[in-house]
This record gives sequence, structure tokens and C-alpha cells, in this order.
Amino acid sequence: MKRINRRDFLRLSAATAGAAAVLAACRPAAPTPVAPPPAKVEEKPSPPPVAKPVKLELWAFVDTHARWFRSMAEDYRKEINPEFELDVKEIAYTELHDKLLVAHQTGVGAPDFGDVEQGRFGGFFKGEIGFVDLTDMLRGGNYVEKMVASRQALYTWKGKMYGVEHALCPVVLYYRADVLEEAGIETPIETWDDFIAVGKELSKGDVKMTYMGGEWEILLRQRGADIFDADGNVTCDSDVAIETMQWDLDLRDKHGIADEAPGGAKYDSAWYGALKEDKFLSVIGADWYAGFLEDNAPELEGKWKAMPLPVWEKGGSRTSCHGGTGLTISKTCKDIAEAWRFMEYSMLSVEGNVRRYLLTRLFPPFKPAWEDARLHEPVPYFANQDLGGLFAEVGPEVPAQYQHPYRPEFYSIWDGKYARDVLDGKKPVAQALKECAEEVRKAIAEGA
Repeated sequence: MKRINRRDFLRLSAATAGAAAVLAACRPAAPTPVAPPPAKVEEKPSPPPVAKPVKLELWAFVDTHARWFRSMAEDYRKEINPEFELDVKEIAYTELHDKLLVAHQTGVGAPDFGDVEQGRFGGFFKGEIGFVDLTDMLRGGNYVEKMVASRQALYTWKGKMYGVEHALCPVVLYYRADVLEEAGIETPIETWDDFIAVGKELSKGDVKMTYMGGEWEILLRQRGADIFDADGNVTCDSDVAIETMQWDLDLRDKHGIADEAPGGAKYDSAWYGALKEDKFLSVIGADWYAGFLEDNAPELEGKWKAMPLPVWEKGGSRTSCHGGTGLTISKTCKDIAEAWRFMEYSMLSVEGNVRRYLLTRLFPPFKPAWEDARLHEPVPYFANQDLGGLFAEVGPEVPAQYQHPYRPEFYSIWDGKYARDVLDGKKPVAQALKECAEEVRKAIAEGA
């Protein structure tokens, strides 16, 4: 069984599913645009747990999450229930989601907890839902208003919440500060037109300002659009979607400031090798990508910084969102009450959220943690920048992603039939997106 680490994570995730999916960075969907408004109830904290033997199982697909869960379980055992055990299993991304889906459909073999990536979450809403509905527990603990609604929307279906998000996932522009500063480039770069101009100044030979092909979804959401809209309509072939994908391709084909990422994505070992050779000077990435850089290119410590995304037009959004994972409890959980108490302890506490950021750079979607001083400590890898301060600054501008049961179908169709041909110039962007959209619409209509 292959375990996934941070370097492999998004390459396999539905957010950018595989090398051919580089252009398919479109991971949104529909019905519930925001988490339901909190009901006005009196705060009812969970009753003190009874110290009884309980052993629960959790499936995770990324090593940083697994390490953090193990750490939190150890402290939970020390502070709350000395008889508590948590068996954290690291399972490869595709295998985890496929096995979990089958377990829910059959009612056999599901873990007590499942860490489910947002791009695969919609697929669990077909037929009988195997997750515990957390809505009443979240409202009863007065947690809903403390969570970022646009992030919780990814785990919400028909007004019910089935998961708790790990990260705010604000997207920023990571850049080689040493190179830009030596060239006298003023930062932050204000607009994408300015970014292209800087790229033309700095791109020479095999050194490029950035890479192309992987950030269409991110850029599309920055512009206020998505693959699906809030009403469940397929919108991946909208005018703005077509224009944005063409813009992404033009970074290579028209402006000469980008190349396709080595290995097909910005998570491959070949990509990090190219970064170490100073071949790419910027990366569009979410909060968690800071941790990826630290882990996979430690030799570059002190050379990187981050800035808000350049805007499409003056006054526009300076960020987007990318990725996300929600912790769920299975209906077959051996002890739902104890599982919920551990979720409160780890996912819905200031301490748990701060410790996760310090370990993984996942900026909390739990708003009470935002003012904690530990989130604003200088980060040596990023030239002692207050990285948490940047995430907090752009965080309120993070756009919504929309969940939909047919998001996985979109990725499967796009990745399997269209992405590579578009990258290679064999099929026009507009034609490919329109044909893909029609296939997705047909699948929805037929209930396939």
C-alpha cells in the first residue's frame, strides 16, 4: 500500500487530479453555497467524557494530517480520557476514497473517522449517505458562527453538514524574493498584467517566471466563477472559464514566461528539483503549499516570500482557494459520542487549530484561532515573514467553492479525454470545455 506524502498529495487529489489534469484545476460544485445559518440555541457543551476504553480508527491520505492526528490523540489521552486510542492509518489517496465509498455503500468496513478530500466529497452524496450528520452537534456547541461558511459549504449537502474543514486554503503567490529584489522588482505585484511584464523581464532561457496548466480552477474562482454554480448548473464552459483557461495557456504560448511543470504538476519530485535549480521563480499556491516548499526544497530557506495574488482588475480579489479536506465520522462508528468529543478537541479548539498550522501551515478556518500570536511568528523559510499575517489579511476574500455529486465525473471526463489535448494544442480550449460540459450535463440528466 503506497502512502502519500505532501509532495504527492495534490498530484493525486481531485483538486488537480493527475498530470493530465493540470489544466483541470477546477474543483468546485453546487447546491449549498454557504453553510446554513446557525440556529439560536443556548450553548450546550459536550458532557464530560467517561474514561472508558475506546479504540477508534481514522483513515488519512496525507502524512502531515496523520502526524497531527496522532499528536492530538496522545494529548487527548493525557488530558481527557486515558483509555482512548486512535489508530491512524495512512492510505493512498485514490484507494482511501474508493474503499470508503464502498464501505459506506455496503455498510461494512468503514473506519470511525474518514479524512475526505473536498474534490471527492460530492461523490458520497449519491444514495445513502454514510457520514454522521454533524449539524445539530455543531450548532449545539455554537461552533457554526466560528467557522468560515464558504469552507464548510464543501461538506454541506441539502442543509446538513457532514464534515469539518481543516484549512482556510487562501491562495497567495509564493515567489523567489532574492531574485526579484536583486532585479529591483517592487512587490507586491498589483495586477496580472504587471505580473506578465515582470515575467518577461526575468524569464531567460529555461528560467521561467512561473509554470502553466495547473491553476485554471484557482484563477477562475479568483474571478468569481466556478465549474458549477450555486444552483448546481454546469458552468465550466462559461465565457469567463474559457477566457481564463486560454490566459493560462498564453503564459507559455504567447508571453513565453511559463513552461509546463516538470513531472506534470507542482507536487512532483522533478518539480522540486527544478525549483532547486532556480528554474521557476513563482508558484501560485494555498496556505498548505508553504509546508510543501519547506519539506521538499529545504535548501531554499530564506529565498522565498509570499504576496497576495495579483488582481485581474483594480479593486478585485487578491486571493482564491485551493484544496481542502474535511474530517468525517462514519455512521458505523463504534462510539459516536467519543468520536465527536475528539473532533471538538482537535478540530474545533483554538489549540488544535494553532498546532496544526505550526506543523503543516494549514491556516485555520476556525476564526477564534486567528488572533493567536503563534500564528504570526516569523517563518525562517520565508525570510522571517509573518506568513500567518498574510493569510489572515487575504482570508476574508476567500471565495466560495460549491459542492456537487458530479464533481468527480467532471474531473474524470476532463482528465481522461480533454486535458492533454488542450495542453498540446490539439484541441481549442472553447471546444474542449463545451464538449466536456455537455458530457457532464448528460451524466447528471441520466443519473449516471
